[in-house]
Amino acid sequence: MRTQIENMQSASFPQALLIGGLGAFGGAFCFADWLSSPMIAQQLWPADVHQTILTWLGGTVNRAVGGGIVVEVSTLSLLLRLVVLLLLSVGIGGFVRCSSRRELLLSVLLKLGAGGIAVVIVWGLHLFVFESMVRGMLLPPLIMMLAGWWLYSLTSPFVCELPDRERTSSRWPLTVLLVAMTGWIAASFWLNQRLYVNLLIPHGDSAMYEEHLWNVWHGKGFRSYLDQGLFLGEHIQVIHLLLLPLHMIWPSHLLLELAESVALGSCAVPLFLMVHRRTGDPWAACLVAISWLLFFPMHFLDIAVDQKSFRPVSLGLPFVLWMIHCAETQRFRVAWLMLLLALSAKEDMALMVAPVAIMLGWQARRDGNPSVMRWGWAAGLLSAIWLVLAVLVVIPAFRSGDVVHYSRYFGDLGSSPGELIKTALTSPGRVLSQLVSLRTLFYVTVFLAPVSFIAVRRPLTLLGGVLTFSMLALIQLGGGAESGELPPIPYHHFHGPLLPVVFWAVAAGVAACDQRWSGLAGEVIPHSPRMAASLVLCCCLSTGLAGSLLPAGAGFWSATSPFGRHALYFPRGEVAAEQKMIERSEMAERVVTRIPMTARVASTDFIHTRLTHWERSYDYSGYRRVVNEEGHRVPADCEYIVIDTGHRYSEIRSADEIPELTESNDWELLPDETNGIFLILRRRQTE
Repeated sequence: MRTQIENMQSASFPQALLIGGLGAFGGAFCFADWLSSPMIAQQLWPADVHQTILTWLGGTVNRAVGGGIVVEVSTLSLLLRLVVLLLLSVGIGGFVRCSSRRELLLSVLLKLGAGGIAVVIVWGLHLFVFESMVRGMLLPPLIMMLAGWWLYSLTSPFVCELPDRERTSSRWPLTVLLVAMTGWIAASFWLNQRLYVNLLIPHGDSAMYEEHLWNVWHGKGFRSYLDQGLFLGEHIQVIHLLLLPLHMIWPSHLLLELAESVALGSCAVPLFLMVHRRTGDPWAACLVAISWLLFFPMHFLDIAVDQKSFRPVSLGLPFVLWMIHCAETQRFRVAWLMLLLALSAKEDMALMVAPVAIMLGWQARRDGNPSVMRWGWAAGLLSAIWLVLAVLVVIPAFRSGDVVHYSRYFGDLGSSPGELIKTALTSPGRVLSQLVSLRTLFYVTVFLAPVSFIAVRRPLTLLGGVLTFSMLALIQLGGGAESGELPPIPYHHFHGPLLPVVFWAVAAGVAACDQRWSGLAGEVIPHSPRMAASLVLCCCLSTGLAGSLLPAGAGFWSATSPFGRHALYFPRGEVAAEQKMIERSEMAERVVTRIPMTARVASTDFIHTRLTHWERSYDYSGYRRVVNEEGHRVPADCEYIVIDTGHRYSEIRSADEIPELTESNDWELLPDETNGIFLILRRRQTE
């Protein structure tokens, strides 16, 4: 096989040394400047992690006279470390390949130089842009993507150019993937289990789905008692009912957490098959599939920024990828089944599935494959019809004619589907201004920078997510950097249906990197699927270091971050907050033993997750709910109230603040057995 190094004729060694030297020096200077900036550093990772990284890079952290912190990072120190890594990379690469180290050095220098020049360009642009969104949100993923390019440059000699004999068998690449996938699933479930034990998983939008299963097989209907009526008035989301047989054996919320971890992790398998089928290279397929496991927007589907750890939509993602793979390989019966399972995950999955199926049909028409074309267009039409029926007919029917609740997520654009359509037709400028904004640019960056924008090489494939992405761009929840709030994407779950489209485009984009460019560009731009896949992996790894809240991210290892391992998962009890968490989780077990399972109980969030198996489990909060009588916080048939004074949203810290005790004589406070952490009220028996 003729490789990049063996064909290197377009650049001489002096040229490569000049480009690499200038790029490395410029890049080191810019990275040193960024790491010295407190504003940028705090967007990358917590302060204690930043200090550790600075120590590794030869930087210093000193306290100023006024009490502030002065950070100094030497460009020379960074450059020297980069040179050491470069020599180590070339040495290992030459040993593995038994090739000329001079040729390897030339190749790495050109890649490093190109990356350094890109770093300088981004650094120069940010000097002329003063919007807080750009500085606070756009810049960090770009910085880490460029760091990923440098990582790719240094690892390319021995990662991208594995021996040719490995291309004939997928055994070892598939083994590596399965080990990585199993490890990710195990780690994901472990973290979710720790959140559950520490009483940090909320009931609303997370543990309530386990209540659905319990209520179904106990004859109470497909519902939770947050609100009156069946859950179908909220979403046409029934995929978690597939877990019902297992839930009857293991009736626990942790079953749903395990199912979600398996679903998200298993997406790597169809991705492997897609890339392998397109490229014939099992190592390229393995690298892309592992990139999915490191893709930090996917991590927020597993554990959101507010610790909502389960969403049924996640169970549908592997079925979307299997649907695409089966349709492309003309296994249409299985593809139809996968389509139906994907649509059962949530009605707005159709917003993504319909254009994906149409794009499949369009590409098949172009490639002269009429059977796939017919399937794609039929599946697209079916999905579109289902979306319209679900949003305009089925959900309103379960809401007594009211419109879908998330119509109100679009702010002044309208609060119903009709108003949204009217605004789009009568005031397209308002919609366009929302679509073309810095926040939308941030969304583009946060989805595509971790995959090094490889997906852009196949724009028609990427168009499969255009409707879902447009919806995300129009959602008006959270203002971003200007308002001091995080935008909803990708820190919650709204972007879930878009991720299979991104990696479908990545699979196609990696396969498209099979031609060598002319001139110096041919030495720099990946021109084989394996090289492109390696670049994607490195960028997912580097961006995850700053963006992920899971172990792939630096923040997880922080001792001071509110999202660190000791703050959420493994409290050591060394600070008051950790001691309180440990005590609170222990006292929760005392609470549930004091309330008969035949009782109807209202509770605040978090402890609510332990009471979903009771006769009825109501919400106790200031949120106005249909099940409550006008002006009351609990329904008339409620017998017990449990108030968690220790959770972060609690508005009640003592018995003196409980309205039911201060405004009536209907309730009595049970003796405290939890050191005041939980307050339990029982309705007085009427004679």
